[in-house]
Amino acid sequence: MAVLTHRARHGVGGLRRRPDLSPLLLVLLGAVALPLTIAAAADAAYADRALPGVRVAGVDVSGLTRAEATDRLEAAFAAPFAGASVTVAYDGRTWSATNAALGLRPDVAAAADTAVAYGKSGTILERLAAWPTTLRQSVDVPVALHADGDARDRWLRLVAADLDRDAVSGALAVDATGLVVTEPVVGQRLDRAAAVAEALAPRAHPSARVELAVTRTYPEVDESGFRPALARAQAVIAPLVVRAEDRVWTEGPAGLATLLDLDRVLAAPGELPPIPADAVAPAARYRYAASLDGARLSQWASALKTKLDGPATAAKYAVSKAGVVSVVPGAAGTVVDRDALRAVLERELLVPASGTREIAAPAVADRTLFSTAQATEWLPEMRKTSTFTTEFPPNAARHANIATGSSQFDGVVIQPGETFSFWGLLGPVTPERGYAYAGAIIGDRSDESVIGGGLCQVSTTIFNAVAKQGYEIVERHEHGYYIERYPLGLDAAVFLPGNDLRWRNDTSAPAFLWSWVGDTSVTFDVWSVPTGRTVTFSEPAQWGFTGVALDQPADPAFPAGYVVRGRDVMRTRTVVDPSGDVLRRDTWYSHYAPVWGGPAPEGQALIVR
Repeated sequence: MAVLTHRARHGVGGLRRRPDLSPLLLVLLGAVALPLTIAAAADAAYADRALPGVRVAGVDVSGLTRAEATDRLEAAFAAPFAGASVTVAYDGRTWSATNAALGLRPDVAAAADTAVAYGKSGTILERLAAWPTTLRQSVDVPVALHADGDARDRWLRLVAADLDRDAVSGALAVDATGLVVTEPVVGQRLDRAAAVAEALAPRAHPSARVELAVTRTYPEVDESGFRPALARAQAVIAPLVVRAEDRVWTEGPAGLATLLDLDRVLAAPGELPPIPADAVAPAARYRYAASLDGARLSQWASALKTKLDGPATAAKYAVSKAGVVSVVPGAAGTVVDRDALRAVLERELLVPASGTREIAAPAVADRTLFSTAQATEWLPEMRKTSTFTTEFPPNAARHANIATGSSQFDGVVIQPGETFSFWGLLGPVTPERGYAYAGAIIGDRSDESVIGGGLCQVSTTIFNAVAKQGYEIVERHEHGYYIERYPLGLDAAVFLPGNDLRWRNDTSAPAFLWSWVGDTSVTFDVWSVPTGRTVTFSEPAQWGFTGVALDQPADPAFPAGYVVRGRDVMRTRTVVDPSGDVLRRDTWYSHYAPVWGGPAPEGQALIVR
């Protein structure tokens, strides 16, 4: 009846009563409350102790208070850490020291604090979440190190002294020793702050290996701006041998380096490879350029030509003591083509070489202007056409100079139309060639310390010998004062630089000189084909005589009381050809300064000339 009533009341499609959920909620609340209750109980139980399963660098501190954990860690780590080492490394190099030597000790108090505090922060749910990790014993707190004193910093300074280096710019230069090379060096600096942080970083093991952080600093001229120019410069200075037939010249690195032109130039953007991003770049980058100095190369090619030339040797004549003339044969030769040699050097010097290079100097055949055949052809017609002799006072040094100088002209042929030059044929006046110090006139005064003094005796004798034959006189100079052993107004002074004796062979036949030197005289003979010319000299015209000034110093070449007055002199030479026509008329003027040997001895009169 009750059931029916109930159905009747609600009927189908009518309102139904909601299920009663209270039992389910109670079950759910119980399921949540129980763990929370447990967590709260555990949290309270371990409020001042490490959670189960917590370790410090492998040492179990589960359930220990801070003090207990500290004691256990101190016992476990103090000795091992003190004897363990810290190793720092960079680029294959290592430096090691013990923790004790560096004043490093484990900070066990901080580690104990961290171990006990693990899982104790955050909400109850966050704290609850820490328990599974600890129960799996996967919580291992590392031990940080603490530094006492400055031992660690001093050690790092020593490491830095080994590692740190300043950047060095590459450089190329040339000095007396040759090419001077300064290799570029990339600088580097130890990052001490990073090294300290790594050395003190928390770690589980007592020993540690720290890879050092080093910052590289690039110089203004690095490898990329230096190496190509160095390779080019080294190519230039590789030892060199230059040959011209049997003549050889060898040049070493020091000499070749003088041909280099080295420039340090600002590199254009993008011209050099980029500097690594982790390195410090300079404010500006430079590069070296190596090339050949064109002017010096030309000068060197000219000097090489002089060394390597083998010019043809002209035929000469020789005269025996009996007056018989013979031919001294000449020889063909070769001479270096300077411009072609320069071009070869410019090309070959820049080619890299592993050892000594050898270059063949471009050369061309050289033929003499007076061949042996020509000399032989003229030989039957050669006659002594004129001769002249001058005297000189006995003097060993003067005799050596006159004999050496005279021999340089013996047999040398002056071709028709060719001009004789005293200095051009004489060659160097040096002690090595037999010349000595003797008297000469310098600034109208005798100087007894001139190398080759007395050569004017040679030039004056030659002048008079060729003037008698009527040859064209191109250049002639008088002495500073009149020398009485020479014909007045017909002397011929020579001096370098400036004063030469030159005459031209204005005939159609070759001519040559031959000298004879005695103890106190020198003779020059002129040999050629007789021309039939008539040569006359006027008597000397003299005027403008001047005496010695009261304050004029005495000349050591003259005796005391001897005076040679100054004067002007004119001499005229007339050359008439065989037909009776005047070929030339020459007038030579000479101006001589006064000279004397000082006051006459008491009771003796001056001798005036």
